Amino acid sequence: MDWILNRCTESMGVTVSSTHFTDQTYGDDGVLFTDCPSKWPEILITFDAAAETMGLHTSRQKTKIQNTGHGTPPSSVYMQASGQTVKALDQFLYLGSAINSDCRSTHEIHRRIGIASGVMGRLSNVWQQSRLSLATKLRVYNSLVLSVLLYGCETWTILKSDERKLEAFHMSCQ
Repeated sequence: MDWILNRCTESMGVTVSSTHFTDQTYGDDGVLFTDCPSKWPEILITFDAAAETMGLHTSRQKTKIQNTGHGTPPSSVYMQASGQTVKALDQFLYLGSAINSDCRSTHEIHRRIGIASGVMGRLSNVWQQSRLSLATKLRVYNSLVLSVLLYGCETWTILKSDERKLEAFHMSCQ
């Protein structure tokens, strides 16, 4: 993947402060960055050409574009070379976390509270066990519920209202 991306980096990337970011990869998944939406078709065509030299093919059904932060929301891009359309999204899941175009984490926090609530409910017979000590129940809660609730929290931008919702969920579980 790195070899393919090295062939495409000239026309893509965003600069934040003094650091230039071109891509983010994990396994066979990749995120390509550009600060100019008009470059999307060029970048995708360049990426496809580099991948084909290695015998790989990009799935257009899985390829999506998204504008995060500022600017106008993207519209779907028709690729002249392949005759296919790349769909534009406001939100997508990447490595289990929802990435939103508005760069806010409120939707992801609500989603995580819902998932953690489901885990909490499935553990109801554990909570009702009188033979288990409080310390054991807290260890189960910390390892199974809190880990699901806080997955990906390192990347969240938390508002005061988000913090209150997380605290309210935590207190209701306790």
